[in-house]
Amino acid sequence: TMKLLLTRHLFLLATIAGFCTLYCCITNSGADAITKEDHGRRRRLQGKDDDAEDRWFNDVPRIHSLAMQSTSSSAPSHDQQLRVLLIVTSLVEYDKGTRGTKRGYDRLQYVVLPQLVDSVSSMTSRGWHVDVYLVLGYAHLAPDRRQMIQRSFPEGVGLEVWEDAIPLHYANTFNKRPKADQSLKMADHALSRQHRFVLRDKLPFYDFFVCFEDDMRVTADHVINFLELSSGIQHLHNQALSNSDHHAHVSDPSPPRSPRHKPNDGALFGNDVIDDPVQAEHVKRLFPGFLRVEVLDRQPDHPLRRPGVLDNHGFVKEIPPSTNAFTSNGESMLKPTNCCAEDDPPRGKTTPHPKMDELILWETNIQATGVRKYADPVGWVAAMPVEDRSDVGSSWSGYPNVYGKENVKRPRRIDATIGNQAGFMATRSQIEYFHNVACPGGFFPPYDSQHWKGDSLQRHSVEFWSGGFQLFGQCFLNRILSLDPKKFERQLIYHVSNNKQRTIAAKKVIRVGDFYGQIMKVKERAEELIRQF
Repeated sequence: TMKLLLTRHLFLLATIAGFCTLYCCITNSGADAITKEDHGRRRRLQGKDDDAEDRWFNDVPRIHSLAMQSTSSSAPSHDQQLRVLLIVTSLVEYDKGTRGTKRGYDRLQYVVLPQLVDSVSSMTSRGWHVDVYLVLGYAHLAPDRRQMIQRSFPEGVGLEVWEDAIPLHYANTFNKRPKADQSLKMADHALSRQHRFVLRDKLPFYDFFVCFEDDMRVTADHVINFLELSSGIQHLHNQALSNSDHHAHVSDPSPPRSPRHKPNDGALFGNDVIDDPVQAEHVKRLFPGFLRVEVLDRQPDHPLRRPGVLDNHGFVKEIPPSTNAFTSNGESMLKPTNCCAEDDPPRGKTTPHPKMDELILWETNIQATGVRKYADPVGWVAAMPVEDRSDVGSSWSGYPNVYGKENVKRPRRIDATIGNQAGFMATRSQIEYFHNVACPGGFFPPYDSQHWKGDSLQRHSVEFWSGGFQLFGQCFLNRILSLDPKKFERQLIYHVSNNKQRTIAAKKVIRVGDFYGQIMKVKERAEELIRQF
């Protein structure tokens, strides 16, 4: 079993990171020492700055191969094993009774542990080596509770726990000196930042990292789908580099169109980009995305099960779901089993034997979505919301005047529609790219450059650190979703707390099958537009 290495001094510093500046360096193989002259800029993870961007997706083919080799090998050697670190942040051991939960409910045993076992088991069954790192917001995990977790895992899975991981800060100071009588407080919202300390410490020792909140069921299918799409993106980049114009082209491009839409915000491209060539540097901004979903519970009087509630979803008149997204019997082309399968009796708050029309999402909508056709093997994708300055172009659902007005501005970085996915996954090289190249101010601590304006805790929410507001906002990354139905299913991640459905407004909720149908309708309209030329 691989030994999990622990650096306690780092975590002590991380706990007080809200009120002091952190000067430390995790020494990786081949890394240079950090000097005082480095203050004010991000700390490089490697010895040579000019190597950083070259490692962009460099390890994806090897890791994808490892994942598939492990699948086909009953007893892979140590060198053939994909090494995965699963990092989970968990604020409370027992529910507080807020956000649709029941006070005192054993969250660890009935919500966190079942999905964690599902995640780990799906990976070890493929021959992968998996270790788990829990980042806990509560002060102590009792020995018997730790044993309960360890006993539930398959043999050989390592477990490491960081207790009492919430950092301290001076609340409401907003970069000013605290008042003389002001005391330190727990920065609960910043627990989701602490996985970054773990990642930086463990980066040399694993191939792949899965970092999510404690109630997200992330399985090996999600990982393989992520690696497949990452491989496709890298192939697209290689195509672009091999062409004299450094652009990747589809095999059957549409004729030039004129006039083209001009952006009405800070984007480089208009809202009518369909099968246009894509620049190599812009390919580097593409990144596989996920959608957080729930399954409707079957308790009596569910407000979302009332007749017509989900049928009258957002923008159903402007963009009715395509009939091509459904079978002749009216059932979605998607299947719920990849994300949300559950036996009867169900564990925790999950729904047994879910049907596709019971899967819902609420984190985004079709108004914030676009589509684009890339060269094979990527093909048609949905473009998830991204900041205007970061956008590499897509055909927006509202183009040209779908929503009733000319030149309507496209929803960008809006809380209600950005598509919070409650975590991320990435290879080692991808994470190095986040820190060394993509993210202003860096991805890892110490957060002391001018970009952070003196206070990384005060200014940013849970969603910034774990939900994607940094990666898919400040870091210029554009999330894409494959529109192949078999792949689209593996981009859905089950939020097993299953509580959002009873705490959010019905107007924000849509069936996953209907949302996929709307995306397919936008694709069909884009295809019709280029046929006209």
